[in-house]
Amino acid sequence: MKTFHQVIADNANKYPSKPAIVLDGVVTLYHELQQQADDIASLLPNLGVAPSERVGLYSAISIELITAYLGLLQAGAITVATHHTLSRAKLIHQLKHSGARVLITDCTDDLPELIEEAGLVLILLTVPNPTPTPQVLYLADAMAMYRNQKVSATSLPAVDPERPTSIFYTSGSTFNPKGVLVNSRIMLEVSSRVTAYQQNNPDDRILSYSTLASDYGVYNVLMPLFVGATSVIESRSASSAEDVLEVVERQAVTAMHVFPPVFSLLANTGPQWQKRIPSLRYISSSGQALHIRHLQQVRRALPQVRIFSNYGLTECKRVSYLPPEEIDQRPTSVGKPLPGVSVYLVDKLGLTIDRPEQIGELLVTSDYLMLEYWNMPEANANAFVHDTFGHSRLYRTGDLFKRDAQGYLYYVARKDNVFMRNIWSVNPQEIEQCLASHPAVAEVLVVPVADELAGHVPKACIVLEANHSQTSEQVLLDYCKSLLDWHMVPTHCVFLEALPKTDSGKLTTNGLI
Repeated sequence: MKTFHQVIADNANKYPSKPAIVLDGVVTLYHELQQQADDIASLLPNLGVAPSERVGLYSAISIELITAYLGLLQAGAITVATHHTLSRAKLIHQLKHSGARVLITDCTDDLPELIEEAGLVLILLTVPNPTPTPQVLYLADAMAMYRNQKVSATSLPAVDPERPTSIFYTSGSTFNPKGVLVNSRIMLEVSSRVTAYQQNNPDDRILSYSTLASDYGVYNVLMPLFVGATSVIESRSASSAEDVLEVVERQAVTAMHVFPPVFSLLANTGPQWQKRIPSLRYISSSGQALHIRHLQQVRRALPQVRIFSNYGLTECKRVSYLPPEEIDQRPTSVGKPLPGVSVYLVDKLGLTIDRPEQIGELLVTSDYLMLEYWNMPEANANAFVHDTFGHSRLYRTGDLFKRDAQGYLYYVARKDNVFMRNIWSVNPQEIEQCLASHPAVAEVLVVPVADELAGHVPKACIVLEANHSQTSEQVLLDYCKSLLDWHMVPTHCVFLEALPKTDSGKLTTNGLI
């Protein structure tokens, strides 16, 4: 079996003069990308970076970071990514937890202190180093320094596909994210399955707004290279439909891989764009539910564009997808499991649920399920069910789902997000879907608020559409009353200019509760 980086190297040999990466409009050809990755892989042994060494990544997206990632895979190291906007404290925590002694970064502030606090032996900068030291090297300077001592990339030891390649940290509070460990075999299997159902091909030009700080970002950036396509990356977040569509038009984008907040921007797309972006073949979204009103608006404006609604999680990259031809009939479904993925719904006793519309926790297994949580034995013990339903291990997702009579899956809520109002269960997502169907609501999150009598009550945090800025709280509360049971109706709404987002671009309730 080949490794993930070998497949990309093969495509570099096949398409040497073809654009591999277009980052903020700057083109890097396949042969240029591969040469830079080879150079870094050849440099690492001279710097004492051994196979299986954990190497931290803390940087905005750049071609230097992408080639460093590929070079690390070639050298047999294990990448450990932290989003470049996270605090120094979070960075240090993850470096210590992973045991990383080497860091690749574009940060030049207080590096001696960082080395001491995190226990590092080496920092490699992707930008020029204003204060060079033996422990802080600019990558370009290091390559010049060891130019005559480089190990040939072709002479590096072969990397076993079963050897771990990356630790992807999940979203979590300040000091408890989990490090999901994967290997090259997992990355290959994921890429093969996802590119197959999306029918990706070498002619594709796939747009994302991604970094390398999560599994979602890594796959968005690198999966196009798996099929010899072009990865189009914008480092700046889009703030309007025009922002997105201008890139699609200028770069002749054929596909988009985005979170729902970007998809929601496209709900404001006018029909005039249909003729201006004939290249766009599909939009793929995951991470959070797509709102029905946004789906309908995008479908009306861009009827030629197929929409994939997906469900996955860091521990098992892609679990299910809804075929685009089903999106109008089942707009809230995330489809059925991919080939090779097995899922089960279980009740509180762990018994399987077979009846349609009954809610249970989703258990999942596949041949690309994570290896384990890095250095977290208790979390691993709680995460898996062993020797059940004919499988050696099943992962407890913590997500509540239901199925319809045809077997299509519907996400309901996180187990720990549902709260009680008196004796009644409140599902924030159901309220969000209701409010999002109102034409005045652009974005919405619902959070629990402590209440002396009821325990908790729902509060809706809302961003209004620009042309509905005068909509009142009472109008939206009355709308909820007309569609929801009394206990699901928010006690009040607050209007915000923007909702908080995670570093990867998903909406988050952090700061709202």
